[in-house]
Amino acid sequence: MKIALVGLFLAIVYGNSAVFAADCGEVPHKLPFVPSGETAGEENIRVARNAVVKFSTAVDNYLTCMDARATSILPYLTKEQKVRWDEDLADLHDKRRDLQNEMNLAIRSYRNANND
Repeated sequence: MKIALVGLFLAIVYGNSAVFAADCGEVPHKLPFVPSGETAGEENIRVARNAVVKFSTAVDNYLTCMDARATSILPYLTKEQKVRWDEDLADLHDKRRDLQNEMNLAIRSYRNANND
């Protein structure tokens, strides 16, 4: 009975990611805008790059915190919850990587367009 109640509690907490991640803050979810490098000005590229770096740092901090939390909570999660945990964190990492790649492409495009 006690194990079932702990499982139920964790399922409720895990189901509400805002509560579940409370110790780590909110999931960084607002991706910064990356302008087209072909048409953007130098200042637009700089602002976008700084926003991407800030977002990447927030993702790093969040993932580090969630990794630390994992050691205390993963033993109590079901197999399905562990899979979801891994998928959610992997999705966040993938979004960050894709954003960084998009920013790198914009910078290359900007340099190519302004290298005359």
